[in-house]
Amino acid sequence: MSINVDWHNPYKNRRGAWYKGNLHTHTSPGSPCGSVPPEQVVALYEKAGCDFLAISDHMFVERRLPKTRLALIPGIEWNSEQGEHTGVVSLNRSVLERATRQRDHARLLRSLARADALVILNHPNWQETSHYRREQLDRKWPFDGIEIYNAVIERLAGAALATDKWDYLLARNRRVLGFASDDSHVETDVGQGWFCVRAAALTAAAILRGVRQGNFYCSSGVVFTDIRRQGDLIAVETENAEEIQAIVTGGRRVARVNGKSMCFDVSQARLSGGYVRFTAFGRGSTMGWTQPFFLG
Repeated sequence: MSINVDWHNPYKNRRGAWYKGNLHTHTSPGSPCGSVPPEQVVALYEKAGCDFLAISDHMFVERRLPKTRLALIPGIEWNSEQGEHTGVVSLNRSVLERATRQRDHARLLRSLARADALVILNHPNWQETSHYRREQLDRKWPFDGIEIYNAVIERLAGAALATDKWDYLLARNRRVLGFASDDSHVETDVGQGWFCVRAAALTAAAILRGVRQGNFYCSSGVVFTDIRRQGDLIAVETENAEEIQAIVTGGRRVARVNGKSMCFDVSQARLSGGYVRFTAFGRGSTMGWTQPFFLG
């Protein structure tokens, strides 16, 4: 596995700056379902205020990358005839090329566990065959993360939010990261779901290093300004949240505050183990999510 998270405190490394971006987007003709060429996709993400981007076309490694201020990260969306969709990003394009030749999902995940790649299960609550039932998640597949919010599903059948599947995994001590994405296919998809990673520099390598440490938060509109832990105290601060909730093992809410910040005392919550994560709610339906802090 390629992640190296301090699950007691994923945000322990406070050096660097927050960078905004997306690891799941499609282009034309790289993806049959994409309608926007790479040059225009990059321009749209620049306009949306992003700093990094992975073009993740279906079973295709895009090499016609335009010049841009964005840190571009190579990626693909792997999919099978059975319906599984998995995001794979790697600085080593040969890893991605080999993945496109794989046809079996379990074999793909086992092979990537030995490779320099970040592996994410995509849109687990899209209502299509094999988009990741709990019975499948129980198979102990090796992967690094799961999409907890996939914005394109807002206009498709199913649920864009998948924190239920994330909590299901975390409660079983499957320590996987949560990701948000646009999964953009058309111009109006851009800027709906993203994540911000704390990194030492705006380079693809530094961005992936921060992601692998779990030093990032996910959002559909809420902006976090700080996430920190000192002993039993975890502080969450935002620019625009109207409510923040502390969520513990299994998705149970144990505390909430109305406002832009929250300080949660793990000891007073009398939690014997498991994890706590934080969900922030902004105006309308906008949300934001931290990575989990494991307590054991």
